[in-house]
Amino acid sequence: MAFTSGTLLIDARSAGARLPRELALAASLVADQAFELIVVDDTRDPRVAAIARRHGARHLRLPGTLLGERLATAIPKTTGAVLMFPVLGCLTATRTLIQLARRVGAGEVDAVVLPSSTPGLFTRLLGRRKPDTAAGICLARHWYERIGGCDPGLDHDALADLLERLRHCGAHLEHASPPR
Repeated sequence: MAFTSGTLLIDARSAGARLPRELALAASLVADQAFELIVVDDTRDPRVAAIARRHGARHLRLPGTLLGERLATAIPKTTGAVLMFPVLGCLTATRTLIQLARRVGAGEVDAVVLPSSTPGLFTRLLGRRKPDTAAGICLARHWYERIGGCDPGLDHDALADLLERLRHCGAHLEHASPPR
C-alpha cells in the first residue's frame, strides 16, 4: 500500500445527490497528494460503488447506522495521519482543504473546523451570526484516537460532540473561512 499522509472521507448518505460532484472535485486533487479518498456508504444504493470506483475512491459499505457509528467504523480502516470528514459543501475549495491538512500534519494546529457555508446577504446586512455549524473537520489522527473517536450513538450531532471533546482536551483548534 502506498504511503498516505491523509484520508478524506465522504459520507454517501450525507452527500446524497452531491456525491458525484464532490468526488470529482476531491479526486482531482487527492490523486497526486498522498491522500486516500474513501466513500463511507450505508445507503444500499448499488450506484454508489460504481461512482466511487469511477473517481478512484475506496468504497466502504457499512450497515445502516448513525453518522457517528459510520465514521467510528470506517476510520480504523484508513491509513492517513490526518483525517478529513465529512466535508459536506466544503469541496468547492479542495486546494484549501489540502493546505489545511498539511498544516495539521505538520503539527501547526491539531484540528481545523470546516464551516458549512457563508451566511446569506440578508444575515450579513443585519449583522446576525448563525451559530457555527461544522460541515466537517480536519484533524490529526492521534487526537481522534486520544479522545476515543466519534460517539457511535450520535447522528447529526456527531461532529459537534467530537469538536466539543477536542476543546475540552485542550486541542489547538482553528476555524477555516467559509467557502465562497
